[in-house]
Amino acid sequence: MGMNTPAADAQPDKADLVIPATLMAAIMLVLPPLQAQPWWLVLPCLICLILRWPMFAFALLFGAMTYADSWLVAVYYLGLSLLLLMRMHTNRDAGSMVQLGNALRQLMLAAPIFAVLLVLLIAAGARWSDRSSVNSAATGVSETMTPGDVSDLVNDRDLVMRVRFTESEASEQLEAPDLYWRGLVLEDFDGRTWSRHMPLQLTLDPIPGDVAVQDRLQYLVALEPTRQFWLYGLHQAYTMLPQAYRDERGVLVSNNQIRQRLRYPVASIPPIPELQLDRRTRERNLALPEGSNPQTRQWVDTLRSQQADDHVFTQAVLRLFNEQEYFYTLTPPINSEHSVDDFLFNTRQGYCEHYAGAMAFILRSAGIPTRIVTGYQGGQYNALTGHWSVYEYNAHAWVEAWYPDTGWHRLDPTAYIAPERILLGMDAWLSTLSSEARSELDTDTRVRMRLAEIPGYQSVRIALDALEFGWTLSIYDNEGNIRTEELSDWLERQGMGNLPLWLLALLLLTVGTRAMWGSQLKSQRISPAVKSYLRLNAKLQKHDLGRQPGETMAAHLERVGKNRPENLDQWQKLGSMFSDAEYGRGDIEAVRRYARELMRSLRRTSHMAN
Repeated sequence: MGMNTPAADAQPDKADLVIPATLMAAIMLVLPPLQAQPWWLVLPCLICLILRWPMFAFALLFGAMTYADSWLVAVYYLGLSLLLLMRMHTNRDAGSMVQLGNALRQLMLAAPIFAVLLVLLIAAGARWSDRSSVNSAATGVSETMTPGDVSDLVNDRDLVMRVRFTESEASEQLEAPDLYWRGLVLEDFDGRTWSRHMPLQLTLDPIPGDVAVQDRLQYLVALEPTRQFWLYGLHQAYTMLPQAYRDERGVLVSNNQIRQRLRYPVASIPPIPELQLDRRTRERNLALPEGSNPQTRQWVDTLRSQQADDHVFTQAVLRLFNEQEYFYTLTPPINSEHSVDDFLFNTRQGYCEHYAGAMAFILRSAGIPTRIVTGYQGGQYNALTGHWSVYEYNAHAWVEAWYPDTGWHRLDPTAYIAPERILLGMDAWLSTLSSEARSELDTDTRVRMRLAEIPGYQSVRIALDALEFGWTLSIYDNEGNIRTEELSDWLERQGMGNLPLWLLALLLLTVGTRAMWGSQLKSQRISPAVKSYLRLNAKLQKHDLGRQPGETMAAHLERVGKNRPENLDQWQKLGSMFSDAEYGRGDIEAVRRYARELMRSLRRTSHMAN
C-alpha cells in the first residue's frame, strides 16, 4: 500500500531550512546600509517571505535590483532572486544543485519578459551606475572643476532631483532656459582647477520682507541620494528644511550628508543687487595665479584698452565666442599647462566648463570680480504631474560677474556657443551632432538616444516617472523618512491616538512568530517513517533516483528496484515496510536498518559500474 500525503510531499528537514535561512540572512545583510539601498523594496520582500508569498517577494527583489548603486550590488540581488526561484521550484525533493539548474533555466526562458521590464524600469529612473565605491560621491557636482569633469556627465543618465513648482504668477512662464539650479560657487583657481573657497560663510537671514509674494517662486525639491552636503535652488534660494543653512554666496547647505532621498521646500526670489563688495571678497574673486596664461592676459589688456566699460567689455568677449570659430564639443583635446591660452588661441574646442573657466579668467584679468557656479541647467518637464526631472547629464557650469551698478550677474557663454543646449536641452543638442560625433559618445548615451526614437517610448517614460514621483510624495515626508508622523495623525483622527506605534512592530513580530511556529508544527507532524524516507530520498537523488512529484513511497521504491533489477524484490519489500511503519504496523528501526543495507548495496553496484 502506497501513500501520497502532504507529509510525503515535504522536503527533507535540512533542505526545508537551508534555503530560507540563507535567504533571510542575505536580506538581513542589506538592511544596515539603509541610506543607500532601496530598503523600501527589501523590507516588503522580507514580509512577503514571512507570509509565504514567494512570487510577490521575487517581483519586489527584481525591482530592488535595478536600483542598485553598483553592478556588484545588482549581482547580489540577482543571487537572491535565484534563491527565491530555487525555493519556488515545484520539485522540492531535488537537491540544491538541481534546483539551481532549474532556476537558471527559468531565468533564461523568462529573459524576454525581464528585458521588457528592465526597459520600463530604466525609463522610470532605475539607478544602475558604474560607480563601484559606496563612499564615492553619487552626484556630478563636486567641490572642484577641471576641464573635462562636467562633459563626462553627459553619459550619466542617473536622476538628480524632481522639482514641482507651486502655482503662482512667477512660475507660470518658467521654461528650461530659466532653470539654472545653483549648486556650488567656486572662487579659487590654481591655473587649471577651480575649487570651493573655505570656509563657508553661513547665514540664517530670512527672506527679505520687501520682496512681494508674487515675485517669490515656491517649489518642492525631491533630491536623490548624493552623499554630499549641497542642496539646489534657483536664483537667490531659501529653505525652511531643519538643519539646513544658506551661505552668503547663495549656496544651500545641509548639516547632514544626503544619504537617502530628501524632500525640502524652497522659496526663490530675484537676485538682490549686492552693490558693495568687501575687500576680501573682491580680492578672492580677482585672484589669478602669477604667470599663468600670458597670451590671454596680453589679449585682455588690448581689448580692455578699447572697452573701458565693464558691461561693454563683457559683451565683446561673448561676441567673440559667438562670432568666431569656437566649437562646443564633448571630446575636446587636452590642453597644456596654460590651459586658457591653449583653449582660446589653439584648440578652440570645449564644453561648458572650458568656456566658463576661460570667461572667468578673462573677466578677472580685466579687473571684474568673477566666480564659477556649478549645478544643473534645464530638465525634462512632466505634464502629467507638472514637475521637472533633472538628470546628471543636465550638469552645467556658468559664470557670475560683479558690476558696481547691478551686483552679481549670471553669464553663460554656452548660450552663445550652443544656444540649442540651453533652449531645448541636452538631448536636443545631441541630436544635432554628426554621425561621426555620435559614434564617439558613450554606449549608454547612444542607447538613450536610440530608445528616445522608438514611438511611444517617451510617453511610457513620462508616465512611469509620474508614478514614481507620486509614490515619493505619498510615502516620504519632507526629510525623506517614511511618513510615520502622518500615520500617527491618521490614528488620532480615527480615535486611536493612544495606540502606540510599537504595536505595528508587534504585529509584524506576531506574523513572523506565527509563520515560524507553523513551520515547526508542520515539521512535528511528519512521522518518523516519513522522515526516514525523506532522508533516504535525499541519498537516492545523488544517484538520479529521487522521488518524482505525485509519486507514492511504494511506487518510488519500486521504480528504484526496476533500475536495479538484481535487488527489485528488496526495494519492493522496503516500500511495503515504509507503508506499514507509517500506519503503525512495523518497526521503524528495522526499516532503517534494511534501508541502510540496500543503500550500501546500491553504492557498491554503482562503484563497480563506474
